[in-house]
Amino acid sequence: MTNRNEERITYLAKVASMYYDRGKSQQEIAETLNVSRSAVSRFLTEAKEKGIVEIIVHYPWRTVPSLEEALISTFHLKTARVLERGNKTYQEMLQGLGILASQYFHGILTDGMAIGISWGTALYQMIRAMPPMNLSSVEIVQLIGATGSENIPTDGPILAQLLANRLGGFCRYLHAPLIVDTAAAREVLMKNLGIHKVIERAQQADIALVGIGTTQPELYSLLRAGYVSQEEAQRIRASGAVGDICAQHYALNGEWLDIDINRRAVGVDLGTVARIKTVIGVAGGSPKGSAILGALRGRYVNVLITDDQAAQKVLALQQATKSH
Repeated sequence: MTNRNEERITYLAKVASMYYDRGKSQQEIAETLNVSRSAVSRFLTEAKEKGIVEIIVHYPWRTVPSLEEALISTFHLKTARVLERGNKTYQEMLQGLGILASQYFHGILTDGMAIGISWGTALYQMIRAMPPMNLSSVEIVQLIGATGSENIPTDGPILAQLLANRLGGFCRYLHAPLIVDTAAAREVLMKNLGIHKVIERAQQADIALVGIGTTQPELYSLLRAGYVSQEEAQRIRASGAVGDICAQHYALNGEWLDIDINRRAVGVDLGTVARIKTVIGVAGGSPKGSAILGALRGRYVNVLITDDQAAQKVLALQQATKSH
């Protein structure tokens, strides 16, 4: 009996190591071990119950309830989480935002949901902070096309797969470049049946996870990832764009800007994002204040995860606009 128990523990440890340490999906483990996916899910649950897997719970830094209440009441949000940043670095702040976002996201997750995801560093930190789960019917869907790169762990396809692995679900990819050369090329690409089905599913998402970007050169995600040139970024800024969600640009008053990069982006548009019941936007730092304000005014985000510096900047900009 003892040997049998030891063999069982060894087997469970092997399954847990493949999932938690090596990052294999439940489907990959099932194929490797020649068992069903539901069996893998049961093994992982048993490993946690027997203490074979140690789940580390991350506790966030303190939040600022007064700023959370101000954001919720000013912009009619479902909720807001505002991190007390203190003297933490930008990278440490992103990690804290990821923990806050993961805890809120974890609290509203149920099996069978469709989760739309864009891309960004804060979302990457959120996924890293998520506790492993066994939600085999959860579906992760890309909101915006991206080429995917092992050198860019915050890119769309990689984030989708990482989140699917963490939740024990599966994902649908947009096998398409983020930006195509012309609006005409975009229309041709959008007629591809596989791409069309993924976008159609993304439009039905129960929850959307989006990064809120900025057109400042040092922070502008599309520029940093090499999807637009310096000249294109300058034209976008000259058009009045102050942020990006799913590569779609909007003005400070929340209006969508009909500029060329929007017509060349493959994925859902801002109108679709605004119709999703719960849209969690994650971004921090005062330089992103204008971008966050545009997202809130346009109703593209109804759950905001940010830090106190960004929150103060957003509220100050909103008050200054009202004063004029």
